Amino acid sequence: INYTKMSNNLSYTRVFCLNSQAMWEIFILNTPLVPKTISRMSSLQNFVGLSVSDGYIATGSETNEVFIYHKAFPMPALSFKFYSSDPLSGNEEDDSAQFITSVCWRGQSSTLVAANSTGNVKILEMT
Repeated sequence: INYTKMSNNLSYTRVFCLNSQAMWEIFILNTPLVPKTISRMSSLQNFVGLSVSDGYIATGSETNEVFIYHKAFPMPALSFKFYSSDPLSGNEEDDSAQFITSVCWRGQSSTLVAANSTGNVKILEMT
């Protein structure tokens, strides 16, 4: 298990890697131990962060994207791709060597802070 987070007083979320798959599961406390698997995605070498708030699960990825899941659905509800800016042209480029390293919800809000492996930080708002 790479990460565990209490979602509220009744459930917790965990992420773990099995072979090359990362799995996110929600466990409801005081019920038989049958997890609800939210998603499986490739995670070859880097743990890419997890943050839980009000039924939403935010996670980074090795594809330099932030994914937001809702506990009721097995697929992402939203995603956001980080791009690198070329300092000379100002053009945004896809840099597949980078990955999201950290995600964190701001309290009980719809604001998410995410950072990638180059130190690029974004403040994202779900609307």
